[in-house]
Amino acid sequence: MRPWVRIVSACTIDGRIASSTGFSRLSCEYDLKRLHMHRAECDAVMIGARTAEIDDPMLTVRLVPTKRQPIRVVVDGRLSCRTSLRLFRTAREIPTIVFTSERADPGKIRELKDLGVNVEVVGHEKVDLKAALEILYSRYGVRKLLVEGGGNLNINLLREGLVDEIYVTVTPYVFGSGVSIFNGDGYKDTSECPRFLLKDVVICECGNCVVLHYLIER
Repeated sequence: MRPWVRIVSACTIDGRIASSTGFSRLSCEYDLKRLHMHRAECDAVMIGARTAEIDDPMLTVRLVPTKRQPIRVVVDGRLSCRTSLRLFRTAREIPTIVFTSERADPGKIRELKDLGVNVEVVGHEKVDLKAALEILYSRYGVRKLLVEGGGNLNINLLREGLVDEIYVTVTPYVFGSGVSIFNGDGYKDTSECPRFLLKDVVICECGNCVVLHYLIER
C-alpha cells in the first residue's frame, strides 16, 4: 500500500518551474494560498534534494488554518543536503524524514539523526521511490502525499506509476530555458506517456493564471 500522491506545481507558459539561474518565484498571492491549502489537506509534503538545497523551505502551513503540520520529506539519494537546512534544524518540532540510499555517508546519517531527523535507507544506488512510499504509508501513517518537486523527482515518480493527480498553475511568464516541471529521462512519444484526464480548469483570482487539475488514468 502507498499514499495517494498529488503533485502541485507552478510553471511558466513554456513549462518551466525555474529559470537557468534557479529563479522560481512564480506564484501570485492567491496561488501561494492554494499551495498552503494543499499542504493542510495532506499528511506529508515531499521535495527533492535540489529543491531543499536551493529554496531551503520550511514546508509548513502558514497561510490557511490547520490543526497540524504535515510531515516534511526529502528524497536525497547521495545525502548531499547540508545539515544546516531549516527543515533539519526544526526536525524536533515538526516530524522530518530523509529517504536516502546505501551511498549515503554513515557519519552524516548519524548527524541528521542527532538533529531529530528520521533517516530511511531504501535502495542501493538511488532511492527506491516505491519502497519509500510504502514506508510512508505503513510506518508513518501517510495517506495523502503532496509532492512539490522539483522536476527530477516529479518525472521519476511519474515514470514509476506513483502519481495519482497533478495540479499545475500556468503563470504569465516565459523563461525559454531552465528546469521543466517534469525534468529528466522522458518518453519517446505519446504511446509511452501516461494518459492524463482533465478534471478541472480554474482561472486564478488574480485573473492572469490558470490552474489545471489532471487525474492519471489507470
